[in-house]
Amino acid sequence: MEKEKLELIIEQLRQQLCQIVKEKGLSDASVVELSQKLDIYIVQYQMRHGEEKNGEF
Repeated sequence: MEKEKLELIIEQLRQQLCQIVKEKGLSDASVVELSQKLDIYIVQYQMRHGEEKNGEF
């Protein structure tokens, strides 16, 4: 997945997460699920970003 697309997805998920937290609180199952999904994309982004720094991307 392209770096720019990952950035867009991460930002969209982050905004969704903030909104759901405001509505439902931190311990709601939907908050936990969305947070885990966001984590997956963040790790993918970090892996790509690290590859770029090392000249492997």
